[in-house]
Amino acid sequence: MELVKFLKDVEELLGRENVISEGHGLSAFRRDWWSILMLKEMLGHDIDAPPAVIRPGSIDEVINVVRLANKYGVCLAPYGGGSSVVGGAYHNGCVVVDMRRLSRILEFNEEDLTLTVEAGAKVVDVERWLNERGYTLDYHPQSFQLLTIGGAIAHGGTGSHSMSNIDELVLSLDVVLPNGELVTVGPGRLVRASWPDLRGLFMGSDGAFGIIVRAMLRVRPLASYYVDLAYVFKDLERAVRFARDLVINVPGPHRVVIHDKESGRLMVGEDGVIALIRVRWFNEDLVNAVSGIINDLAIKHGAASVEPELVRRWRDVFARGYESQLIMLAQSGLWVDTIDMATTWSRLVRLHNELVGRLGSIDGVKHVFSRITHLYLNGASLYSVVVFRQDEDLYWRVWREAFNVANGIGATISHHHGTGLLKRDFAKIEMGNQWKLLRSIKGLLDENNIMNRGKLVW
Repeated sequence: MELVKFLKDVEELLGRENVISEGHGLSAFRRDWWSILMLKEMLGHDIDAPPAVIRPGSIDEVINVVRLANKYGVCLAPYGGGSSVVGGAYHNGCVVVDMRRLSRILEFNEEDLTLTVEAGAKVVDVERWLNERGYTLDYHPQSFQLLTIGGAIAHGGTGSHSMSNIDELVLSLDVVLPNGELVTVGPGRLVRASWPDLRGLFMGSDGAFGIIVRAMLRVRPLASYYVDLAYVFKDLERAVRFARDLVINVPGPHRVVIHDKESGRLMVGEDGVIALIRVRWFNEDLVNAVSGIINDLAIKHGAASVEPELVRRWRDVFARGYESQLIMLAQSGLWVDTIDMATTWSRLVRLHNELVGRLGSIDGVKHVFSRITHLYLNGASLYSVVVFRQDEDLYWRVWREAFNVANGIGATISHHHGTGLLKRDFAKIEMGNQWKLLRSIKGLLDENNIMNRGKLVW
């Protein structure tokens, strides 16, 4: 009954055309790109549609929708491009707030290198707009064609290298809190301030603390000159030592991907542990000098130089659409998911070896191939693709075993993709007492528990 009253008031606010409460329009929002939901759908299981979808067209409308949700006790699930692979955008029984009408670029300050944009804007559209003017976000996750600015921020998304993670790009955020209050967090035009930085409360929050409606982002001029490098290492240990030396000796951004033997064979068609590197900047002399340093480091660690065209080949593989890859696997009776981890240099090889060994020993797992994708001063991320038999129980066994490996070694299981429903229990264990602190904050901000219920903290 309260839902009916809520939707009636929202119709008066937004217009009937922007409230979907029945029919095919609802089914389009029944899931995001979470692999288990897609597998259920593939196996013929029903996935419930959300109770309703509402489509605000302005920040004021979002504010009023949230106030109404509080009045009636109706939970809301923000939805951008629906590209979450962890169930972060799955409705979970809540009313979906489709943010895609809030898609305007509001301000571009060329001198200050800032862009202010509404949260429903698609990253691909923003990047195209910037590229036409000679600028870039330099943010290219694999979901590049689907995700929105707000979704990338709310799920703490990574780009294609460690200096393009979303937290590197956000100067300030405008958030509608669960009580309907609009707040701005982050220094914004102040560049940096010494008071507590509240951006981190909302980045990676899965929308549990409010709806992100607008953001000021850093941009940079497009760098036109680059050199591609490719090397084969005798083993992963040498490749990891090389990567550590590279981070210490070469200024970022570090556009580096290191494939283990299985990944190198399946993803780029080459045997061995393959390091693929793109050095890109504005100055040709600087790019050539950095390339020379990298080459010396690779030789120091026993690598052999191979055809740099492998870099372009890998980028083509990386850019392939999710759907076409899944369809190809599904037709062969297999399924796939990706596991995103990160740890320190001293633990990285052990993490790889234990993960590949323990997952590979599970009956029904066909392939585990891993790559190192983001380099930091203290460690790196390990991104693994797991191909397995189409079986829901097997899916959960793979994830539980992966977490046991990560937790035992001291690695996170949530580097790339956010938390969502998939990883919420894992993240609670990883965070320890931090989770209790977040739960207290959730209780203060969202007394009626209306924001993306069941995600991150509950």
